[in-house]
Amino acid sequence: MNKKVAVSILMLAGALFLVITLVSVSRSVSMKNNGVQTQGTVVSKSGKKGLSNVTVSFETPDRKCVTAKAAKREFVSAGDKVMIWYDPANQQKIDFGDTIGYNMRGVIAGGLFFILGFYYFIRYSITDKKDKKLISSGEKIAAEFVSVDRNERYNMGDNNPWLIKCKWTDNRNSREYYFVSKDYTVDPDPYLIGRSHIDVFIDPDDPATYLMDTSFMPKGNNTIG
Repeated sequence: MNKKVAVSILMLAGALFLVITLVSVSRSVSMKNNGVQTQGTVVSKSGKKGLSNVTVSFETPDRKCVTAKAAKREFVSAGDKVMIWYDPANQQKIDFGDTIGYNMRGVIAGGLFFILGFYYFIRYSITDKKDKKLISSGEKIAAEFVSVDRNERYNMGDNNPWLIKCKWTDNRNSREYYFVSKDYTVDPDPYLIGRSHIDVFIDPDDPATYLMDTSFMPKGNNTIG
């Protein structure tokens, strides 16, 4: 999967989670500020972890008995007395007032996922732009294949990812440059059979800025870069 697509999905999921929990917090705050507070009796409860759906019955000032349901954080049992807020215009809308802190954690988590996704989206967009510039205006050279090694800096799953290494000597100053590919989750060795050189796009003014053409690698893992 394209990295920008992956982080876009992460951003979308984070934004969706952020909006859902933010709406819940906003509704609870609005209900506590504008609703009518009264005491109710727990009729039933469903759910054991996180937020439970609790059904309560309560009486309005005009002696009307109302049964309504809402999410509640604190543990309660049937028959318990609880404080609630209800909407006088729609008495079926109630709130227990104890889910704001719980839902705020969702707001923070959703916000962090969105920010993280946005950061990587911008980062990959800049990288893509640089790569396209190297392909269109950089100098294409044939670098000598050196080896396939493991990246010991971190793991990809249970193993270290693979790296392709190659080298090239600049005849203008006899300086030798080494190039390293991006990380791979599959062993590149079978795809390098018969290859002694690998194309690399370099910035002629700064060969340390480069893009290794690894389009011979299987699609869906890594294509070029």
